[in-house]
Amino acid sequence: MSETLTLYRNGFYAMATRFYVLIPGLQDGTGDELFQKIKDEVNRIESRLSRFIEKSEISKINRDAFHADVKTDDECFEILTACKYGWEMTDGAFDITLRPLMDYWKNEEEQSEKNLQTIKESVGMQHVELDEEDQTVRFKTEKTELDLGGFGKGYALEKVKQMIESSAVENAFISFGESSVLAMGEHPAGGAWKIGINNYKNPGNSIHEFEVSNGSVSTSSNFYLNDDGELQNHQHVINPKTGKPHEQFTAASVSASSPILAEILSTACLLLPDEKIRELIEKYDDIEIVKVDYEPEEPDVVLFKPDI
Repeated sequence: MSETLTLYRNGFYAMATRFYVLIPGLQDGTGDELFQKIKDEVNRIESRLSRFIEKSEISKINRDAFHADVKTDDECFEILTACKYGWEMTDGAFDITLRPLMDYWKNEEEQSEKNLQTIKESVGMQHVELDEEDQTVRFKTEKTELDLGGFGKGYALEKVKQMIESSAVENAFISFGESSVLAMGEHPAGGAWKIGINNYKNPGNSIHEFEVSNGSVSTSSNFYLNDDGELQNHQHVINPKTGKPHEQFTAASVSASSPILAEILSTACLLLPDEKIRELIEKYDDIEIVKVDYEPEEPDVVLFKPDI
């Protein structure tokens, strides 16, 4: 008689999306204890990084950093340092200061070339001064604003990965809004977890499949499917070079052992030219990137791996 596989499943809502946990071989009691620790940690991170929460560190920085140096703790300073490193590494394609441009494109009444250039000149991490000795942050312009929406889920999964690695759990699958996933250990059937990337011109079918063990996959795109099954640009991916929304229907998925690296690169690779992506991938042994252009009738898929 075959044994029945025990699966612990649970989820909660955080960072404006659903966080879902699947842990094979774990009983409910033990699973609930680990789940509660994970939930508390994710909620703690959101309370610190959300610009929508008035008392968060990021909200305080956004309010005060143009007028005075804002003191941060070790964790917040490390996060901002990582974001600035990501900005430098991607030639500015990953940028946590783009919120004023996103708001500009949402407000048609304020749209003019003059306004666009004024706002564009205020964005970019070159306007964010980080004092390593005193652990302070200061903005050089009044309009500068931080938005860690493209970083927070990756950071939360990095912390969850550390929690799982320090526990007795060997295998787990975490989905954070489906666009960011963490796969630990092996699939219950054996081997790595297989994570399919949806083909938006043939929904329900994978355009690529990553095999992941103790790593993460993050996907960024600038479109959604409307009720008629047509791709629509949701105008929230801004090209920092032009200050304008990215027009092509593009998706980028990154597999990496570090959820933070996967999150940073998926955002950036959506905008970066192929030659720059090839430069980036040569710096790492454990990342794989798939970029899909949905403009042609058949999706144009480019796979980037070290030595390819």
